[in-house]
Amino acid sequence: MLENTLPPILISFLTALTTWFFARNKNKQALKSMEIEHEIKSASYYKDLLDDMSIRLEKAINELMNLEERHRKLMTINRQLVEELQKFKQLNGKEI
Repeated sequence: MLENTLPPILISFLTALTTWFFARNKNKQALKSMEIEHEIKSASYYKDLLDDMSIRLEKAINELMNLEERHRKLMTINRQLVEELQKFKQLNGKEI
């Protein structure tokens, strides 16, 4: 009885072991391929994010420079107005 059941069991076991061995290598390769694809997608995402941030930073720098120029112009106008006010006060005989 053992002689009749042992060979099919051994053949099944060896077949399962061989299938597992080759499937394991295939699964490792598939997993590695998926990891590489994920890393490529992540790198692309972060590259796009950095590109967007550099565009935003450039716009913010330009806006800041424009605001500084406007501030300088307003300060000049303010000084001129203060000088005119002082002259006006002098003409009206008030002390400064």
